[in-house]
Amino acid sequence: MKQSAKQLAKLKAATLVGKPMWFINKKTGEREMWGPVDDEVYIIVGDYKHMIQRIHYTHPTQAGDEYGYRTAYYTLDKDGRRVKFGQYAQHLTQSQYRELLGKARGKGWRIFSN
Repeated sequence: MKQSAKQLAKLKAATLVGKPMWFINKKTGEREMWGPVDDEVYIIVGDYKHMIQRIHYTHPTQAGDEYGYRTAYYTLDKDGRRVKFGQYAQHLTQSQYRELLGKARGKGWRIFSN
């Protein structure tokens, strides 16, 4: 889908930086606030804004991680009028993200080299 300049501007402007990141505890069903989205990087592909968000934890993890990372996306609704957050977003602690990227590098994935 080719978006208009207005739609593209809406996608670019969509952000959660400065807003709290919430997760639902599967055991209790309670919402837990983990900390604010501190920063993000993104690329736009078609009508999707793919991003990595950095979350600054309110309480460091047991491993001592101060930050966590979440891959997420925004997309346009079916009519192309509104921007919607992708409801399925992966979240990992800093240590876990480093481990995952290390495994990709260990397999020789070249996407991480300059």
